[in-house]
Amino acid sequence: MQAGFEENWFAAGQSGLFSLLPYLLIGLLLALAVALLYVRHLKKHIHQLMFDVGTRSRNLRNADRELKTLFDQSSIAVFLMDAQTASVLYANTTVLEAFGVLSAEHLSTDVLQRPDAWAPAPYSLRDFESLVGEAMRAGTKSFDWQIQPARGQEIWLECSLSFLTYKSKQAMMFTGVNVTARKQTEDLEKNRQRALASMASDSPLHQTLDQIASVAESALPGARCAIMLKDSEQYRLRWAGGRSLPSAMRDALDGVAIGYGEASPGTAVFTGTRVVTRNTNADEHWAKWYQLLDATGVRACWSEPILGRGGETLGSFDVYHDVPWTPGDADVDLLTGPVFLASLAIERHRAQMQLEQMVVSEKAVRRISTDLLTINGDDAAEGLERTCSALGHFFRADRVFLCRVDDASQELRISHEWAGEGLPLLRPQISRPLPVIPVSLEALFKSSPSPVFDGNHPVPPMLQFLGEPLGLGSSRSLVLTGIYQGERLIGLLGLVKTSTMRAWTTEQLENVKLMASLMGNVLTREKLLSSLTFRAVHDQLTGLYNRHKLESFMEQEVARCERYSTTFSVIIFDLDHFKSINDRYGHNEGDSVLAGVAKIVEGDIRESEIAGRWGGEEFLILLPETGLQNASAVAERIRRHVEAYRFSIPVPVTISVGVATFQQGDKPHHILQRADGALYVAKGEGRNCVRTAA
Repeated sequence: MQAGFEENWFAAGQSGLFSLLPYLLIGLLLALAVALLYVRHLKKHIHQLMFDVGTRSRNLRNADRELKTLFDQSSIAVFLMDAQTASVLYANTTVLEAFGVLSAEHLSTDVLQRPDAWAPAPYSLRDFESLVGEAMRAGTKSFDWQIQPARGQEIWLECSLSFLTYKSKQAMMFTGVNVTARKQTEDLEKNRQRALASMASDSPLHQTLDQIASVAESALPGARCAIMLKDSEQYRLRWAGGRSLPSAMRDALDGVAIGYGEASPGTAVFTGTRVVTRNTNADEHWAKWYQLLDATGVRACWSEPILGRGGETLGSFDVYHDVPWTPGDADVDLLTGPVFLASLAIERHRAQMQLEQMVVSEKAVRRISTDLLTINGDDAAEGLERTCSALGHFFRADRVFLCRVDDASQELRISHEWAGEGLPLLRPQISRPLPVIPVSLEALFKSSPSPVFDGNHPVPPMLQFLGEPLGLGSSRSLVLTGIYQGERLIGLLGLVKTSTMRAWTTEQLENVKLMASLMGNVLTREKLLSSLTFRAVHDQLTGLYNRHKLESFMEQEVARCERYSTTFSVIIFDLDHFKSINDRYGHNEGDSVLAGVAKIVEGDIRESEIAGRWGGEEFLILLPETGLQNASAVAERIRRHVEAYRFSIPVPVTISVGVATFQQGDKPHHILQRADGALYVAKGEGRNCVRTAA
């Protein structure tokens, strides 16, 4: 039964299945149709997506090309660098030109991997890599950067670093806006302000001129500027400002002569006009410096004369370039300001120096004047020598000399002088006094109180003895001025100076006259004091020492002999029968005889021996370091000469002489007593003889 039931169920199921089969088939067909429709729709959608992807890819490539084209045409410097390999993925034309390379590959190999291709710190490769590191940590970095191409002018960029993905790579983008013009304007203004501040603060002139040269270099990219001052004394140019040129160039041009053909600076100052040398290596004016120009790389020079307010040429403003170059009108306009600033600075400095020199001069004149006014008669010789030295240093002279006119002989001789280092004194060259005619000299100084003599104005014949040893010429001049005592010419003051330009200013000549006047006062005081001193110790009639001075000498000799155990002798004599001469021929004839005897005595003794009038017709002679025998010989010589001399009276004149020598323990009166005793012995034994004391 069970089996029959199963068979019936299977038969019934089979019959039902067959009845459902059509419906299943229809369902399958419908499902297949739906699947086919979905696949077709999906394929269409995929094709659309692929089309969209291709379009977008093409648009992206087009956009990349357009962006590169835009960057290439932009004035902004742009390059992309692989953050991992540090190789340049892209660089536009502007950045290539800025770094001085031709391609992105060259930028990678010739710049980014070579430290020597970068400027010194703080713009070196190491400094740039440090900024890249900061940008990497922060995501971006902005800064100013200076690029110094191998050839050309420095470039300033306002830069930005940022990181992005480029072609599936982590990249760094560098952008830089050229701000060179702005930087140059800022530098120009800063340098101008520094120059003005330097002038206002009375900084040293060379510092101010350095600042002014920097102003010109800021205004004229690629220029290296120098300022040279005119040395009026030597007629040369001296380097005064500008430090951008090599020191070898500065040293070589320092002291260049002012003249046509003396390079551009010397020619510009000589002519007072602009001188432009486009190519220094092809200009004969630079022939002396061709080797130096090659070594320093200078190829062009433009020299502009610096003029003062009165039109005087103060120096030159020189602009140098490393390539052949000629300034344009714009360059000339740009240099006008710095040249004017240099003129102001130089004239201001000169005014300050003149004021300081005036103060120094007044102090020096006051000091020298005070010294001259306070010189004592005894110190006159030393004081005048000191004054000659002071005048030499004050006037920057080669030599100073003082000549005096002898009252009796009217001869001129050099009494005091000073000579600069290495120069010989005049006195050994002009050893003997020279006759002059004071009237002619006075006429010379009346026409010109302080005449100046040089190669164009030779000394007059009466002073030719001065012109020859002084070697006056175009560069060496002599100023002379008379020294007066009242209206009478008593001397000359001369100063010699070497200078290629005007050596003596009006103020200096006035000071020379003042010094001569003060020297005249000194000489007058010295002469007066000398006269008073002479009269105080000399006998007016004979000119020999008087008794008071002889007694002083005696005391000195006794003291010296006691101290050093030496000796000296005394000769005392008087004229025989002198009273009868006065009575018979008068006192005038007697005075004449006394004066004649004095001259004989002066001629018969040495300079170290001392003669004087002891009183009336008595004379006394001191003979230091002389024993009795030698003293007797001197006395005998004098006796014979007096006896042989023919005086104005018709009778012979003779003398009686006594001689004594110092003995230990003697006082002055002891030796005088012995000499006087010997004199009386001579008189007692018939006169006209010499007798000695035991």
